[in-house]
Amino acid sequence: MAPSPWLLLAPLLTGASVGLFVAVLLERDNPVRFFALLAGAALATFLRVRLSSAGARARVLSGNFPFGCFRAPKTPEEFSQQLYDAWIATGQRPTVVGSGWGWFIGRASARNAVFTHKLKGRIGEFTFLAGTELRDVERAIRKAHGRTFWSTPTMQRISIGSWLGRSCHGNTGPEGKPSSYAAANVLVVDLRSRHAARDGPRWHAFYAIKHELDARPEQYAICAVEFDPDRMPNDFLLQKARTDVTFSPSTTSQGLREWLTEKAVLRVLFLGSARRNIAIGVTYVRFDPETQTPENHHECCGCCGRMVPHYDPHDCSVACTSLQLDTCSFVCGWYEAAKHVWRGVIRLSDANAFSPDPSWLALPIVAVMSQTVNFELIFVLQQPMMGSPSLRMMGVQKLCNALFHVFHTVWGRSELRIGSLDRGLIFVDCIARERDAAKIVAAIRPHVYANTVAIHSSKFQGHSIRSAIEARAPMGSELSLVTPRIIYGMRH
Repeated sequence: MAPSPWLLLAPLLTGASVGLFVAVLLERDNPVRFFALLAGAALATFLRVRLSSAGARARVLSGNFPFGCFRAPKTPEEFSQQLYDAWIATGQRPTVVGSGWGWFIGRASARNAVFTHKLKGRIGEFTFLAGTELRDVERAIRKAHGRTFWSTPTMQRISIGSWLGRSCHGNTGPEGKPSSYAAANVLVVDLRSRHAARDGPRWHAFYAIKHELDARPEQYAICAVEFDPDRMPNDFLLQKARTDVTFSPSTTSQGLREWLTEKAVLRVLFLGSARRNIAIGVTYVRFDPETQTPENHHECCGCCGRMVPHYDPHDCSVACTSLQLDTCSFVCGWYEAAKHVWRGVIRLSDANAFSPDPSWLALPIVAVMSQTVNFELIFVLQQPMMGSPSLRMMGVQKLCNALFHVFHTVWGRSELRIGSLDRGLIFVDCIARERDAAKIVAAIRPHVYANTVAIHSSKFQGHSIRSAIEARAPMGSELSLVTPRIIYGMRH
């Protein structure tokens, strides 16, 4: 589906307000024209400021008109009633929009939508309404109790309802825990039928309903989430380090062995067309301040100032790290070559917040102009049944080699995540032109265990991706497309 035309409102209103104010300053002779231009400039500025509000932003990102007096629920009861009323009024099951980012990334528009941007706040010590942004939940719990999540989606402006209802995940390593580990109970409206929706919200244990949420996310609406503090660690320190993974046809590269360390609490690896024979990865392992000392670095952007212990984040380190690893992997290839610059000590909460805030609407416009889509494939890695750790590492190396090959002909990048090497669960998050999706799927296909793969349900799921997955390979059968939690439960 084509991206929302409302995305153009942000730059158009910005340009209009600036242009009209300039015209006001230049107008010296006609008072009527002066005040008309001034009124136009004020209106354009007001609308641009209004566009930055949570509700307007969610509507723009989900393909809806952003201005007007819209009713948004503030309590689970109001939310449930609005869902039921929308169903009765239109005869169609309503859709739920949180922050709107999943709809934009999926290049989809939400029709008959009920928005949760006002369904925010804490209703218990560890219980929050589903429209609350992930960053606000994490900050509130950390401030009150010193605890944080083991792993979270790296973009923290999403709502917690979307986080848990759409199987979103983070950069979990073997010493960490899954993204949803702390979720204990969810308050859910059943949208399988109008009769069920009329019954209102009910509490469920997350472990008991998560497979239903995953398989049919459009048939359930999360109103609130309760977290288990015993499943949340104190916000401890991590040592960050860069690893360089290279193409290696017959052995596992040294960089990959470093990246696959069993000590990693978090880790992520980026491959792309701008760095065709090298992938840049980051690992985060526990740091003990009583026995270890942070390395020193220049206090101002790594190039000037006095030497101080290197703690992240600092200056513009979050945006700069993300830019080098992600964007530059398919745009220009630049990265800071000195490895010591990457060796900051960082808290777990800050390491989870890997991606900078994308809330300003220029970022979606850049993404649309690039004509790329963001899709993610989830599968278990094909590997020997009783393989040694070295053989399992070689399986990851072969997957990296395949992606190195494909990015010689495809413009884009892949973000690779893997937790336990023994389990072999792989996430390959891709940004590429839609027409190149089939090439990426074909490169990954030989490395998929049991020919079974899932697509991340909060990212692009268009026909091009699905048809590439379901197409029969020249020397084998087509892949089976399942839900993410089926993959999570698979074992060799």
